[in-house]
Amino acid sequence: MVNAFETFPHLLSPLKIGNVVFRNRMFASPVNSAEIIPDGQPSLDAVAYFERKAMGGAAAVTYGEVDVDPEDYREGRYPREITRMSNYNYARLASAVRRQGAVAVLELCFSGIHARMYTGGDKPAWGPVDMNPPMGGKVAAMPEEKILQIINEFGNAAFAAKRAGFDMVCLHGAHGFGLQQFMSPTLNTRTDRWGGSPENRCRFAVMAIDRIKQLCGQDFPVEIRISGSEIVKGGYDIDEGCKIAEQLDGHADIIHVSVGAINRFGAETFSRTHVSMFYPHGVNVKYAAEIKKHVKKSLIGTIGGLSDPYQMEEILASGKADIIYMGRELVCDPEFPNKVRRGCVEEIRKCMRCLNCFAEGVGHGDLICAINPEIGREREVYRALPVPEKQRVLVIGGGIAGMQAALTASKNGHDVVLCEKSGKLGGKILCESEVPFKKGLHDYILLQRSLIAKSNIDLRLNTEVTPEYAKAECPDVIIAAVGSDPITPSIPGINNSNVYQAIEVYKNPSLIEGKAVILGAGFVGTELAIYLKDLGIDTEIVEMMGDISDGGNSTHKNAVFDMITQKNIHIHFKTRAVEITKEGVKSQGPEGEVFYAADYVIHAVGMRPLHDEALKFNRCAKDFHMIGECRKASNILYATSTAYAASRLIGRY
Repeated sequence: MVNAFETFPHLLSPLKIGNVVFRNRMFASPVNSAEIIPDGQPSLDAVAYFERKAMGGAAAVTYGEVDVDPEDYREGRYPREITRMSNYNYARLASAVRRQGAVAVLELCFSGIHARMYTGGDKPAWGPVDMNPPMGGKVAAMPEEKILQIINEFGNAAFAAKRAGFDMVCLHGAHGFGLQQFMSPTLNTRTDRWGGSPENRCRFAVMAIDRIKQLCGQDFPVEIRISGSEIVKGGYDIDEGCKIAEQLDGHADIIHVSVGAINRFGAETFSRTHVSMFYPHGVNVKYAAEIKKHVKKSLIGTIGGLSDPYQMEEILASGKADIIYMGRELVCDPEFPNKVRRGCVEEIRKCMRCLNCFAEGVGHGDLICAINPEIGREREVYRALPVPEKQRVLVIGGGIAGMQAALTASKNGHDVVLCEKSGKLGGKILCESEVPFKKGLHDYILLQRSLIAKSNIDLRLNTEVTPEYAKAECPDVIIAAVGSDPITPSIPGINNSNVYQAIEVYKNPSLIEGKAVILGAGFVGTELAIYLKDLGIDTEIVEMMGDISDGGNSTHKNAVFDMITQKNIHIHFKTRAVEITKEGVKSQGPEGEVFYAADYVIHAVGMRPLHDEALKFNRCAKDFHMIGECRKASNILYATSTAYAASRLIGRY
């Protein structure tokens, strides 16, 4: 516990723009939701999701990527659109956010060359110039009348947002969207008043902001999100980013500085826009800090993998920025601002930057979190439930799943015994505790341990549970969280002295000297290759399939691929190891037999659920649950989700 107002005076300082008061400097960055219903409006589940962020104390909560071009509108769910009077859920979302004390913000965007990605059809998309973009399709240069129409539509959409109850709008001029396409000196080669100089290239955005002020009033705050740098080869750098900001200065009330290129789904730009675990926390703050030196009137916001309130306070106190934006951190812990204000910073659940939230949102429509089992399930979590009948609960296994199950059951008033056969809570994933880019994971484990220590849970370390032990405890409910074991591939030479399992190497990387071949290009193998490369150890990877195995998290695969490419780690796809020798690995590849020389071989070919170990306890209590890896070898998201679901309803149904 700390004295919040002495420790975080800048972070907790209120802010006033026009007639709008922001309660602190912690803003929820613009995000959208896959929960969209006809005709382009958020569902009630999405409304509850955004309200939860406001409940957590964020000063502003932004619903993202609402389209302003009527040419894109069509029947159905996409694109998001606010100007239809029948889209009442925008007003419901604004009301839900505001009643929790936050400022409701709507982000407006013009997709430009990317429009057909969302709306389909054969008609060319609009852009600064005629072009054939790398993502396919055709783009036609916007005539001036079309540019002027979109400027007016920004105003119309903002006015509709204000009428719906939003307190501010944000224009998306970053991450490759239409306004950035005009700002970019590489893409925008026009020779009229919309291209050439920074003033001309920014004219589109400046006039859109000014139009909003005309329609909504000068006191109505307008924010714009820009890319301070496109960060990729051939894109503009921070010098150009400063020139862009200078043109926007005084027009926008807030300039929110992110990074990102036109090809926003490329591995490198995506992993820097949505900062992956392989980059330092706050890696993008330097762009906001430099832009702030060039801006005289507008406030500057920064973002980029920030989850440490002490770092945030330093950013504000040193004048690098005026506002801190958080995206995934408020998915991981929407209570972050409240915990800062109350001085309970040790209770903050920090984002691991695993990108599961993004992958689940894109792949399955749910913006959920690997280590926060409640986010995205607000209507389920906060609905009225029967008071639970108190139960005695025995949780067997103190890994990720077991810890969450014990905490949830204890929070609901049950008597909980948590048994772990080793001397530490955390499970097999503790082997990664010294990996620098996995610090977020280790911090999460330490937080869970701390919460267990503060609870009424009866923790029993160094306790191996047998069926007899379980029966003697007389539990009403047993939750088996006994995990999984590594699979050992059946390959000649697998038991040689120069062969290790990945967990052994994570625990003790000094086992490897010289060069290593890793069998398996899942996340365990690829992240180990990255870790060893950082320690000066060269590796190459042999993988039977044709791609990195993403375990359901395609977004983190992009981040891994970004690092694999930067560090020049070779992966041999569609290649099967047939024999391990003291000199390396004999393999069968697409072009026949091949030998990869190595001093050591590391296998990382997957995990085997301990089904039988868990099922020993099936008849030891009236209720029995298997959770996490002993049910299915998966990821942390699966572990926490199954743990939370199993323990939340104990004694209720």
